[in-house]
Amino acid sequence: MKKVNPEYSLLVLLMAVSALVVYLPLGAVGLCGDEEEILGIARGLSDSGFGSLLTPHNAGNFATSFYAYLVSVSINVFGYPATLAVRIPAATVIWLLSCGIFYFRGEHERKDYAFLASLIFISSYSVSALAYHASPLTLTSLFLIAALASLYHWIKRRSRTKALLLVVSTACASLFFGILSPLAMAVTGMIFISIQEKKRVSDYVRLLVLLVVSAALAYLLVAFLANSRETAHLILGIGSLAEPIAGYSRLNMLALQLVFSIFPWSVPLIVALGWMAVNPRWLRDRFLAMSLLKQFGVIVFILTLPLITALNGLSIIMLLTAIYFNVPLVAHFLLSQTHNHSVTWRISGFIFSLIITALAVAYVAAVSGVDICIFGYAFRPEGGVWSTGVVLLLSAIVVSLYTLTRNQRTIRFNNRYLYNIVILYLLAQILYKVYINPYLTAI
Repeated sequence: MKKVNPEYSLLVLLMAVSALVVYLPLGAVGLCGDEEEILGIARGLSDSGFGSLLTPHNAGNFATSFYAYLVSVSINVFGYPATLAVRIPAATVIWLLSCGIFYFRGEHERKDYAFLASLIFISSYSVSALAYHASPLTLTSLFLIAALASLYHWIKRRSRTKALLLVVSTACASLFFGILSPLAMAVTGMIFISIQEKKRVSDYVRLLVLLVVSAALAYLLVAFLANSRETAHLILGIGSLAEPIAGYSRLNMLALQLVFSIFPWSVPLIVALGWMAVNPRWLRDRFLAMSLLKQFGVIVFILTLPLITALNGLSIIMLLTAIYFNVPLVAHFLLSQTHNHSVTWRISGFIFSLIITALAVAYVAAVSGVDICIFGYAFRPEGGVWSTGVVLLLSAIVVSLYTLTRNQRTIRFNNRYLYNIVILYLLAQILYKVYINPYLTAI
């Protein structure tokens, strides 16, 4: 009997888990105001084909228009109800990215590290908030991440095929990210080339040539298909990316982005920032000892910091990109800390389980008619009644809490305890975002 490749087994398991986490909650609540606007645009595109996206009216915000076109296809071709159709494109992008972290991992990255990195990615507060809500920014993020991944693979091992892939992916990213795409690629690529042991001036020149070709290709393709230079100028501009995000205050956005991006997995890193600041040589040595993939992720994170603080559509795109390329580093850090500091993680797991238990109990009490208020936010469960989804979700949380206590015994010998904590956090997020605070009216 032929043995099953463990890599494919883990990939299938990851695809199934991430699909359950991402897709099941999509229809739990009705559409928000901005989602209704996307649905209106989609209905306006129902009577026209793909060519309508290249008109000046739609080209000014190509990402939103393309997203609405996908919604229109979901309704007209696949027959999805409006609530699902509006949210499926964003959810599918998050699902693809979570699987991509595992499948396109570094050459020497371990499978268990990559699997955990994927789970951490979809457990991110910022990521799951985008998965459960229609957001054209997810499309822009997908193409930018694909272009940056192509850049990494081309620099790591150059070939004609990878050069062609870099040109095509950057051209596609330019349609959504505008002229900023080749500029961001150029800065990232030059810094990454500069830290390589073997580098030549021709490497920098070749990279610039490829990026110029990609930008020219994107411009000429749009101008040819639309038969209009004005449309090409509109699409390759940054458009609404630089506009402030409506519905969020700057303080709320800053908290969501910096605190909850990889919360609670970022807590140990935040605690260690003070020590790292006074030990720069240690940071330099650790950076040089990293694999190329992790070094690339750190460079992307540093370059995205100024844009994250802009608190607009651009900051959401860069935040998602930074999370994607840095979760492998976070997973490696967490696994090493779990085995080396098992007592600390037992205590952390116990505190974490108490918080999740309190959240579940508060929800049950609220559904039963008890007035619950935490940090000034009143629990008003969606529907206010018991449902099959609620019962299954609460049952899964109870089982996960039980297995967490069981897995404490083997914390030094395997990774089950950390996997258990991540899955428990995922279940708690679904409970919070789908049933307790579905419209994210409070952090």
